[in-house]
Amino acid sequence: MTNELAPDGPELQPDMMGDFADEGGSEDASQLLPPIRELPTDREFVPGAFYAIHAADGQPSGKQLGEILGSALFQSLADVHIFGRNAGEEPWLEVGPLTPEPAQVLVAQELLPGTGQPLAQDDLEMFEMVAGRVAKTLGRAKQPPKEDAATGAARSAKIAALKGKLSDRFGLAVAGSFDLAQVTDCCLCLGMKRAGDVFAWLGGQAMGDPVFQVAVDGAKLAPGAKGKSPRITISYAVAGVKQPRKVLERIFAACHYFTKRLGGTLQLLDGSPAEDGVARGEHPKLEALIKKVTDTGLKPGHLVTKRLV
Repeated sequence: MTNELAPDGPELQPDMMGDFADEGGSEDASQLLPPIRELPTDREFVPGAFYAIHAADGQPSGKQLGEILGSALFQSLADVHIFGRNAGEEPWLEVGPLTPEPAQVLVAQELLPGTGQPLAQDDLEMFEMVAGRVAKTLGRAKQPPKEDAATGAARSAKIAALKGKLSDRFGLAVAGSFDLAQVTDCCLCLGMKRAGDVFAWLGGQAMGDPVFQVAVDGAKLAPGAKGKSPRITISYAVAGVKQPRKVLERIFAACHYFTKRLGGTLQLLDGSPAEDGVARGEHPKLEALIKKVTDTGLKPGHLVTKRLV
């Protein structure tokens, strides 16, 4: 489809500095942490996260979906998403009002909405009516769902029960002796934002959740913090980011900057030596944490998965 996200498309980092918006570092080293570019796969349909209904295949009219369905529909679908593709071998990618009508359409309800509460059977039966209206407006028949509403509600409850069980963190640390003011300066130079008593990197976005955070052992990185710490830690919730391996690459780059300026020894968060693969975003422990997420039928960084962290 013509509006698919390009692999090298623009990326976005949240501004969380608040009262410290004018605070800056001694140099600008933010180019060492380029944004992690969003991929088309970041917008793919994740079966385990949704209750979905297909519309019958159709002949694309050449019109945008907003013209056919109305832009207001997309604004009102808080927990409902529309996916499309033009051939069965293509992945399902989320579509919007500016997307040309695809040949195949899938309407999907998040099984864990923003409330964090599981859906009841009645909720999914109401969704089926919404999906039916979408199909009717497109001039296509609504296909029977592959699972009934009761089964979907049971899956919703199972997902909600995972809350807090996908909160595992991974990352790197730099061990040595570090002046807190210098650690703060390094974070600011790298373009990080204050987030309470730690620093956060938001991946180039203007708003949103931190991608990873920087903290120090035995102290807080509050404004004006003084003293020393034996270790700098940089960590992230693996389930909460879309491209966990790329995040590890950025963390390695940040650690390299810390060691270049402040010295210290690179290690994993548990104190064990960091293997060479971390520079490429590779580590067996990280792969195990990614598998822990995918084994649930979810995907790291998906909006449903993030609600479980």
